[in-house]
Amino acid sequence: MLPAELHGPALTLAYAGADRVSEFLHHNLHRYPHLDRDFILQICFEHPDRFDSLFPRFDVQLHSALRITRNAAWIRDNVRYDRGEIVDFWCDRFHSLLARDETADEVFGPMRRNGTWHFPPVVIESSFALSLGVPRDIGTPYYLIEGTHRVSYMRAMIELAMIDGDRELELIEVQARNGAEDGQR
Repeated sequence: MLPAELHGPALTLAYAGADRVSEFLHHNLHRYPHLDRDFILQICFEHPDRFDSLFPRFDVQLHSALRITRNAAWIRDNVRYDRGEIVDFWCDRFHSLLARDETADEVFGPMRRNGTWHFPPVVIESSFALSLGVPRDIGTPYYLIEGTHRVSYMRAMIELAMIDGDRELELIEVQARNGAEDGQR
């Protein structure tokens, strides 16, 4: 489970206020350099209780959350949600936003402009997730912890040929530390 100092207010970043977010991030980035800043923001600040309920055996001394790169086709083919669901349940919203040319949406706008997300989704390899106490009905081979809108929108973008399956995208992967360099970002 996340230690107490990594339990944020469970508010979205936009509602918490920039000062509160900055203070939380500054305090914890130095203390936990093996946790990517976007993991600290997305998981620890916004969703700490959900994370703890899913991963009761997560230990910051033994585990990390590091930025990795995979191509869009790999993400489409390997990342799943609860009960192995394909992460496409926000595709209709993507098509609706595209039809309205709605660039103000905080996820859609940056993805449409840049062909990538503005912060990486968080994943975990499924067999490793099981060792951390996650329920058995997770997605395999990789489970999406956070980022359903982003991954759904990416799938729609591939389908519409707005991005190519070879497009490299960043993810944050929860993993065993196994000698990973603490300063790696």
